[in-house]
Amino acid sequence: MNSTKEQEDLRVRRTRKLLWDALMALLVEQDFEKISVKDICEQAMVHRTTFYKHYEDKHDLLLRGMKEMHDSLAGETDLPKDASLDESLPQHLVRIFVHVSRHQRFYRLLLCGAGISSFQTLMRTYLAESCEARLRRRQQQESLQFSVPLPILAQFYAGTLISITTWWLENDLPLTPQEMAHALMLLLADGYHAAINVGEKKREKDAAPFSHQELR
Repeated sequence: MNSTKEQEDLRVRRTRKLLWDALMALLVEQDFEKISVKDICEQAMVHRTTFYKHYEDKHDLLLRGMKEMHDSLAGETDLPKDASLDESLPQHLVRIFVHVSRHQRFYRLLLCGAGISSFQTLMRTYLAESCEARLRRRQQQESLQFSVPLPILAQFYAGTLISITTWWLENDLPLTPQEMAHALMLLLADGYHAAINVGEKKREKDAAPFSHQELR
């Protein structure tokens, strides 16, 4: 019984991978809107009836595939909840860039050029939520006050990360993940310092989650 179920699960995963890989291959050659389910099935060598057993249409295939990559990003970059912000942020950024380099074909397709806005929105949302959670933790730990609402600050960080990641991919990864994390930390530090209320400036060096010392 268990063996049969495992075989069925393997077949399902294999079929979904074939269809996803087919869509990725077709996206190299043409825009998403021009790709049909027929094209995807022919590329994957999967019958259309099989396709519709798993997905409603090509948009469903894309959305589920993006969510799986989103979950992969979250899983590969997740850090222990008890890790301090000072210690966790540089590691978190390095893990993000390592993840992107491992899956660069996917990220090139969906971040570079015209891209697909739904994926970019999904990625920005994940990054902003992750960043806001770390900022709120720091705020509680240090009783900090910010002159900029945290959701806006988090969106700033997420947008910066997506922008420089896109540049990194478009230029064939000229820097290592560690070098990219270093550069991003330096950029984000200024934004963080500027967002702390004037009354908190005297403590910003100790309170900042983006310490230059961590990068050395």
